[in-house]
Amino acid sequence: MSFNRSRRVRFADVDPAGIVFYPRYFEMINGMIEDWFDEGLGYGFDAMIVNGPHGVPLAHMDAEFKAPSRLDDTLDFTLVVRGLGRSSIKLTLTARCGGEVRMIARPTLVFIDGPANRPIAIPPTLRERMLSFEEII
Repeated sequence: MSFNRSRRVRFADVDPAGIVFYPRYFEMINGMIEDWFDEGLGYGFDAMIVNGPHGVPLAHMDAEFKAPSRLDDTLDFTLVVRGLGRSSIKLTLTARCGGEVRMIARPTLVFIDGPANRPIAIPPTLRERMLSFEEII
């Protein structure tokens, strides 16, 4: 199963040439991850970070920009889990427009104890929910 969302490219997302300015993709990626935790996993950032003891900081990011996206394009984002460690969460996010791949990102997050700022094991129930989004090759 994958987590999917569509998003229109807005004026604030583009540079003077009218194409998505690459840092905006990173904001879109973060938005997808935040929505996935909230809607896909049932453990939103408010419950996890603001009112809870956990966090999921970014440890690594690999991104490929395959083709430009332009103002008013609709980007269809797909998020899948490509691997889980004890505390690490490896994801793949793909943005497509009309079936054409525009961007692929491979972030690695780390599940942490927020106050201690230390990696901890992903709780079993959360791990089980994450695995339901595992990429099947």
